[in-house]
Amino acid sequence: MYCPHCGREIRLVEGMYVCEAGEMTFGQYLHGILAKIFPEQRPRTIEVEVGRQLTRWFCPGCGVPLGKGMVCGQCGQSIHDLLWQLVELHPHAQG
Repeated sequence: MYCPHCGREIRLVEGMYVCEAGEMTFGQYLHGILAKIFPEQRPRTIEVEVGRQLTRWFCPGCGVPLGKGMVCGQCGQSIHDLLWQLVELHPHAQG
């Protein structure tokens, strides 16, 4: 799985997704939703510059920047409905 904030790979630590670069642990509810929408990580098929930028989001399943409407151009999934939780409940360090 890739961090939707920065595009880096996130790890599973004690049953929870963690973005070490962003010093962020995904809450249990969001972890469950992400695991359901993106059941398996796909290898990143294009070279992508990772890192936190205010207006850029990444597909948790493919690791590529999301397009219009927060939809992934590769897998067709969206994190649009999760934006409030990602911004308000899961802040990401600038890393």
